[in-house]
Amino acid sequence: MPQNFYIAKQPIVDINNDIFGYELLFRGLDHKGKVKALFNDELLATAKVLVNALNHFGMTSLVDNNLACINIDQEFLLDPMVFSIPKDRFILEILETTVINEKTISRIKKLKELGYKLALDDAHCNDDFIKTFTPIFPYLDILKLDVSLIKENTLEDHIENLKSYNFQLLAEKVETKEDYARYKEYGCTLFQGYHFAEPDIIVKKSIDPAYKKIFQLMNILDNEETEIKEIVEEFEREVELTIQLLRFMNSSYIGLKTDIKSVQHVITMLGKKPLKQWLLLIAFSKSIDDESRIRKNPMIELALNRSKIMSELSKQIKNLDYDSHEASFVGVLSLIDALLQVPISIVLDEINVDVNVKNALLEREGELGKLLDLVIAIEKFDMLKTDTILDELDLSNIQLSDVLQKSYLKV
Repeated sequence: MPQNFYIAKQPIVDINNDIFGYELLFRGLDHKGKVKALFNDELLATAKVLVNALNHFGMTSLVDNNLACINIDQEFLLDPMVFSIPKDRFILEILETTVINEKTISRIKKLKELGYKLALDDAHCNDDFIKTFTPIFPYLDILKLDVSLIKENTLEDHIENLKSYNFQLLAEKVETKEDYARYKEYGCTLFQGYHFAEPDIIVKKSIDPAYKKIFQLMNILDNEETEIKEIVEEFEREVELTIQLLRFMNSSYIGLKTDIKSVQHVITMLGKKPLKQWLLLIAFSKSIDDESRIRKNPMIELALNRSKIMSELSKQIKNLDYDSHEASFVGVLSLIDALLQVPISIVLDEINVDVNVKNALLEREGELGKLLDLVIAIEKFDMLKTDTILDELDLSNIQLSDVLQKSYLKV
């Protein structure tokens, strides 16, 4: 069944009170059913925020074209998973609990060289804080000054030195107009806090993939001899993962310039290594859940059946302007509105699909649309409509019978 996924976002505004970006924070349900921040472990919370933002919500629907800030503790900073974060969509907020040593400085420098935007969270601006974090100041894009922790005279002692760096000063936890005016005078150009807006909790329905299957796919990707074709076939059997992968692609650093035609199209563009990093992120975030056994939704099984039948039927049709993977893709997405319980037009706005795929799903246009109508007619035992569409596609009942046998055997 679809689940509710939660995330909190708080706006960050610039000097003109225009939206600069949002800070994203994990939220979940406690045992009383109340939405709260449930994790004390920053590593797990970060992984969960990333998976929810990239896979369940989609970055465009969540923050539009703005940047999103997420907290990165020392463990996540040093973990290879950090490189799976889309650098064009996120600002990495290094926590004030991070130990600044040769190892962390090297990782921060590497991230900066790769084009990541970096912030330092909860700056106190006392002598000890400045001394500790000065080695990473040259790599920062933003220094977040915690208004609730800073004594006015300590900031005045350091403000001119801080302005000599290339980072922007952001005043966070700004709760009054007096705080806003004061930190604006100090030279802050970004602001965040209850004076502007409280964190807004967003909820969305999505599908959580089976935990075991994630590791099976990771094992396949670990094999250097595995071909893209085999990976595509595995993904085409997993409707939940396919939906999340589409959202990830639309949210990611890749910046799609072409609309998606099929699962094969997505995986070819993404590549094995980023795909494995993405799966690792999902697996890690799921390790905190109790959902190691997820029962298959009948809707997912039906979508999978449609995908297989459409794929096999397309191979029987001559002179197609699409391939079997595109036909499979339409079948996978054909029940996405029922799975997510939102209109399919809204879902398709989040995932940039090829116009032929979209028209087949929304308007039943083209041969892909006819194929989808055909499998629906078969499901409804509407034999008159089935025969009509078979004639239009120049397919015989014998071909259909063979395809149905092959498709159901593969599921």
